Amino acid sequence: MTDLQSLPTPTVSVVIPAYNRAGSIGRAVASVGSAPDGRYELIVVDDGSADDTVTRAREAVEIHHGSAGRVVMQENGGPGAARNRGAQEARGNYLAFLDSDDFWLPGALQTCLAALEDPEAPALVFLQTVDVAEGQAVDAHGRQTEQKRTAGFLEAVRDVPTTRYGSCNVIVRRDVFESLGGFTSAVTCSEDTDLFLRAAAAGPCLVLSGAPLVAHVQGDGERLTGSFGAVLKGFEFMQDRDRAGQYPDAKSPGALKDRMLAQCAVHTALGAFAAGRIGVAYRLYLQNLPRMVRSGYWRWLVRLPLVPVLALLRPASYRMRWTTAAQNGR
Repeated sequence: MTDLQSLPTPTVSVVIPAYNRAGSIGRAVASVGSAPDGRYELIVVDDGSADDTVTRAREAVEIHHGSAGRVVMQENGGPGAARNRGAQEARGNYLAFLDSDDFWLPGALQTCLAALEDPEAPALVFLQTVDVAEGQAVDAHGRQTEQKRTAGFLEAVRDVPTTRYGSCNVIVRRDVFESLGGFTSAVTCSEDTDLFLRAAAAGPCLVLSGAPLVAHVQGDGERLTGSFGAVLKGFEFMQDRDRAGQYPDAKSPGALKDRMLAQCAVHTALGAFAAGRIGVAYRLYLQNLPRMVRSGYWRWLVRLPLVPVLALLRPASYRMRWTTAAQNGR
């Protein structure tokens, strides 16, 4: 058995939380690739799976990573708890998180290692993603990675709005992660946005855009109602955190924190409309009107209350439960 204390400190520890992902965990593990000189390690955290996830993960780790990878197990605690366990096991100066149904594209690890040599040590790094259907090939030839540095997370969201900001494509500096206590385990949705908002004043943010580095695999079906409860709970959790003063105010002009939370409110309200929770959607709209006005979020200030009408006119763009059922012939 390898003595981890005798190994050099990795630049980055890649953490993959997994729950009942026997069909995709091998692909995720293999996609990370490898790097010489002990500059990386890979940790799979099985979150109490009931299928063959652990077996498949161990097989893939042995084939593709050897002593640089390992699998740890815990009782089911949710995605935040699984990522936190991986961070506790990790030795790297940076923590990269990859979801078990997604995968890194060729060259992603080397690109990340090169970016992390930055002497200014960004607090957060976000990788360019590309949405793919299960089994779809990704062609990233001819595209170059571009680096955009901002003062912090909120400025990155403003300056590079086309990038996804989620747990599936983030790298967090270890000391920042530990100082914030990692991901919350109180909710299973928006736990990543909550962490990023708490880290907004922790230091510079680096966005690796241009060429995609992470393939984000789309789920099966629209699932309009299945996860809305978790989405609503996650947003209300962030609202409570904000009222408690746990999110540092943006120092840049433009009410960046208000705009970020307004975007989250709109996303949640759209989910409420889609799930047929009309009253909840309008409640969220009215609660967040002041935030939309303060941040100049005029587009949805006007459009959001009109979604039921827009759903009838443009059902493909504004999904609601009854318009989607009509499209599917039900």
